[in-house]
Amino acid sequence: MNIYLIGMPGSGKTTVGKSLAQKLAYTFVDLDAQIERNALMFIDEIFDKYGEQTFRKLETEALIEVKSCDQMVVSTGGGIVTNNENKEHFNGVVVYLNTELDVIEKRIKNDFPRPLLQQQSLDQLFNKRMMSYIFFADVIVDNDHQLEKTVETIISRLKEEGYLK
Repeated sequence: MNIYLIGMPGSGKTTVGKSLAQKLAYTFVDLDAQIERNALMFIDEIFDKYGEQTFRKLETEALIEVKSCDQMVVSTGGGIVTNNENKEHFNGVVVYLNTELDVIEKRIKNDFPRPLLQQQSLDQLFNKRMMSYIFFADVIVDNDHQLEKTVETIISRLKEEGYLK
């Protein structure tokens, strides 16, 4: 079984994913990094050169690639939920990292430029995606505080729900 982390840009999917994978002795995969390797260009370059629609197609292809694997923690891109078809490509449990917007703003303040946040505010993006995150999620965990606490909460919730032994 794979564990997929979804959430807003800056919600901590990669950071939590690496720690969670290490704790569970799973393989960690960053879907955005896989897209960049497959396309031989950075995500912002894909957006600039080919647009969001092409990026979303590459995102779905990368998701399908990991579908056949097992015991992976997969950090997805924040917009994976914008394509409802992607829901059928998750072969495991989907964990939504619910993170307060003010926490996200602090985290991404000095981060690399995120293509969609150049066109709209974080609030606008959240309002567009919130219901999709909930629709996709099997488990919802808050990630506003300490990394270890978040990881332990995920493991605990996955055990409670019967996804982990």
